Amino acid sequence: KDAGLAVISDFVFGYQHPHQAEAWFQHRGGLQMLREAYAKYNVYPIGVSWWGVESIVSKKPIQKLEDFKGVKFRSPQGMTAEILTKLGASIVVLPGGEVFSALDKGVVDAADWATISMNERMGFHGIAKYPTKVFHSMPVQEFSVNVAAWKALPDDIKVILHSTAREWTWDQVQRVAVDDVRVLKDLNAKGVKQEIWGDAQMANMRELATKTWEDWSKKSPLAKQAYDSQLAWLKDLGVVA
Repeated sequence: KDAGLAVISDFVFGYQHPHQAEAWFQHRGGLQMLREAYAKYNVYPIGVSWWGVESIVSKKPIQKLEDFKGVKFRSPQGMTAEILTKLGASIVVLPGGEVFSALDKGVVDAADWATISMNERMGFHGIAKYPTKVFHSMPVQEFSVNVAAWKALPDDIKVILHSTAREWTWDQVQRVAVDDVRVLKDLNAKGVKQEIWGDAQMANMRELATKTWEDWSKKSPLAKQAYDSQLAWLKDLGVVA
């Protein structure tokens, strides 16, 4: 496996909104980078999409970096797990189907899953009443096809598919955003309030994250390319110094 694909697909603790990631993919070389990486596997990514910035599911308040210390945290292996380990969290790798039970039984205190509305559909907030938004993850989805099948399509169909993929991107982002707002309102009425980290907290987190990004950039040429490109974009955005 190429670590560069992880750097391309989820630049953890980086982007603040899907439009920033989408802009990198569409106008700063990200999608072309992905297509070149997939070409060796005879796969052509038509387009990419997101569901939005994810929200941590937690049974404990997480308001600052120090609050991660000692937390039993369900997370896939990768950059997020490495960063949280540096903060003192104990990483537990579990399949998705076991997350609810693990939270309910105290096997884990917190979990990486999806956006707040998607987490609510799983019933997580009934047992984990401290949802926390630390902009830790916004993984990309892809719509990919076999290269030979793609080349066999008429040019007009290719144009339609490219356009449809862009429409799919923003339709999904907007639908999930509307769901998130509705769920936030419902949760607030029940006394469950999402903790959203501010600029000062995120500056501290990104200072730590940048060291992990750099470490991962050394894992492969693709990882270095994706790291350099996205770091430059985040600097242009003013997200990192």
